[in-house]
Amino acid sequence: MVRNHKLAKAIQQVGWGQFCTMLKYKADQFGKVYQEVDRFFASSKTCHVCLNRVDSLDLSIRFWDCNSCKTRHDRDINAAKNIRDEGLRILNLTALKSEATSDFEMGGAFRTSGTGDKAYCQTVRRSNRGRKKSTTMLVSG
Repeated sequence: MVRNHKLAKAIQQVGWGQFCTMLKYKADQFGKVYQEVDRFFASSKTCHVCLNRVDSLDLSIRFWDCNSCKTRHDRDINAAKNIRDEGLRILNLTALKSEATSDFEMGGAFRTSGTGDKAYCQTVRRSNRGRKKSTTMLVSG
C-alpha cells in the first residue's frame, strides 16, 4: 500500500465511502432498503440468543461462552447475527413510526398491531431507464 500510514488510512476511508455510495445507489435502483447500524453498536460482545452483554472482549478472542445461557459463540458469526437483528429492529421501528404518522395525518387511530410489513414493500420510482435523476445526461443544443 502506501508507506505513510495516515495517507493509507485516508485512502481506505475514501474507498469505503465510495463503496457505501454505490451500495445506496444500487439499493435505490432495485427497490431495496439500505439501512446502516450505528458503528459503536456492541455486536460482537452481545449474545444473540439471550442478549447478555460481556463487559470486555479482546480482539484476540475468537470464540467465547455466554455466562447467562452457556452458548458458545464464534465472534464474527455472532456479530453478523446481531447486526442483522439490529437492522431489522430499526426497519420495524421506522415502519411503525411512518404508519403512526400516516394514521395521524388521515385522522385515524394509532395502530399498535403493526408487523413492519411496510419496511419491505417500499416503492422506488424509476426514470430514464432506471437511473437516478441526478445521474441523467443533459444535452443542450
